[in-house]
Amino acid sequence: MLELIREDAFEERLNSILDELSLGIKWERPSLLMVVYRSEHTKHEVQAILAKALEQLGQTVVFYTVDKAHYDIPIELLKHPAHRQSVFFVTGLRWGGGRGYSNAFRALNMHREYFIEGNIKAIFWLTKTEARQVARFSPDFWAFRHKVVEFLDLPSIKNVASLDSINSPLNKLYTKKTKDIQELINSAEMYYALGCFDEAILYFRKALRAHPNEATLCLRIAEIYLCMGRFHVVSQVLKKAAKIKTKNPETLRALHRLTQTARLVQQTSGGFSEQ
Repeated sequence: MLELIREDAFEERLNSILDELSLGIKWERPSLLMVVYRSEHTKHEVQAILAKALEQLGQTVVFYTVDKAHYDIPIELLKHPAHRQSVFFVTGLRWGGGRGYSNAFRALNMHREYFIEGNIKAIFWLTKTEARQVARFSPDFWAFRHKVVEFLDLPSIKNVASLDSINSPLNKLYTKKTKDIQELINSAEMYYALGCFDEAILYFRKALRAHPNEATLCLRIAEIYLCMGRFHVVSQVLKKAAKIKTKNPETLRALHRLTQTARLVQQTSGGFSEQ
């Protein structure tokens, strides 16, 4: 288990979520919470703590992942056969498709009354970007929610060196050694190790714009999207990597490995799952 840098009142933030959900369970009323996070590692840590506590309250945690086929969250949660005995963990609002990738946000705004009808209890796990998009595209739902809690905590820096992303074989495949790209790569790798995927992709893309023939940067970006379960983006990035001419056999093997991995796991879709 990762050690977290726990900001002041970390436990109080957890308890505020559990208190809100406990009241919803006791009085059979909806509870709609938004948890804003920065690190995927922190998110998983907090989810595990909450899931254990909710199990003790007799609730089943059901994960719901948004994609282009599963974006109307209020209707789908209401239709879940065990919605009155479940707490839903909803992720990926920005991947719902539509103009400006706003389908999921607009559905929340239009169909928010279904949460009341079904006494739905749900936690929406939002990146900082998604939190801004909720306020923009779902203003009525934003006003509708019961609580917003921030978990912007990051894993302890002393644990970063032991994380898989730092030790990935791809790190050995960079061919550009100039100071400018190395600084960008170092920042990207650090953010990746900390679980800050959006920030890692941002720095990898900056490096790729500076050095568009560095195939390993494409592979690194694809690897992150693979971790995020965004397989349609993985395919696009890998196609771009394949167009970059390279004779490095290790790079070609890494491209093949990632392509095969993406094909094997891309059958996983959004919607409900119990983890």
